[in-house]
Amino acid sequence: MDNYIIVGLPAYNEEKSIPKVLDKLLYLKDIYGDRFRILVVNDGSIDNTEKILKEYKESYDFISYINHNVNQGLGRAIYTLFYHVSHKYGKGDVLITLDADNTHNPSIIPFMVDKLIKEKLDVVIASRFVKGGKEIGLSLERKIYSRGAAAFLKTFFPIENVRDYSCGFRAYDVEYLDRAIMTYGGGLVTSRGFECMAEILARFSKLGVRAGEYPLVLEYNLKQGESKMKVLRTIKGYLSLPFKVRKPQTKRGEVYE
Repeated sequence: MDNYIIVGLPAYNEEKSIPKVLDKLLYLKDIYGDRFRILVVNDGSIDNTEKILKEYKESYDFISYINHNVNQGLGRAIYTLFYHVSHKYGKGDVLITLDADNTHNPSIIPFMVDKLIKEKLDVVIASRFVKGGKEIGLSLERKIYSRGAAAFLKTFFPIENVRDYSCGFRAYDVEYLDRAIMTYGGGLVTSRGFECMAEILARFSKLGVRAGEYPLVLEYNLKQGESKMKVLRTIKGYLSLPFKVRKPQTKRGEVYE
């Protein structure tokens, strides 16, 4: 099998965490060899994130990064990541996205990739809400919020085998991702905030998607600094999704089936 395995990281002011995350990812080179790539989208960081990325790129030829001149939000970072990967890679390739804040443990990546390929899925989500998944260091308020959001999104955008709609730790089949991008005419990710991860699955639900989940132990206790997620803004973003996500139209103006 000669498919590429690409790990994509959106990053904003992660000078404390990004070296730890990249170091944790290096073991994947031993598993996938020349098929392994790491791509970071540096979303206008004003700390030493870019300096650190430059050092890693000089040391490892499979690490690269793209800069946004100014901070545009997680949604735009994911959009840039998807756009680049879908243009450079294709059938049989796998994109894994995860947070750059050291709360997602990369050790489960090979299992997510295996599940995606063996079960012929379009996306595998690292989920806190399946057996074996849990959250460490997360406040009760955030736990209630995340479960409420999941229930809301499941109601409006039901996807079989999916419980965790907001986690950004996912493995995507690049061919499916490219097809979704083309079907939506570049409008797969329109949200700029953290609700973008839910928007992606909401749009997938309108296309038909083969999805699965793998247990995630969210290690929020390892996060350094304050969360960049604005809770009220994210909730507002979730509430807007049922109004803005529709079945895409074909070139003839027909609803996509």
